[in-house]
Amino acid sequence: MEAKIIVALVVIIAVAAHVVLYRWVKFKIQEGVILQFLRDAREEGAPAHHHAAAIAAHTQLSAEQVAAVCARSKEILADPQAEHSWRVR
Repeated sequence: MEAKIIVALVVIIAVAAHVVLYRWVKFKIQEGVILQFLRDAREEGAPAHHHAAAIAAHTQLSAEQVAAVCARSKEILADPQAEHSWRVR
């Protein structure tokens, strides 16, 4: 019985670690896609900030997901001059 409890705990911990790692990797991929778009746009002479809907249209993410990733990212800042707009740090 004690071995089953230990196995169950190991499985639960492994699944929890997998979920955390999966979410972190997914966030980093999405953050990288958004950062690349913002940097490319800046190099092409576009404005320094972009609305979440414009970022979503170019990155194939939803506007809600763009806003969530940008809000969590340390490399992407909200533009105080325009609502729902983001720029690279």
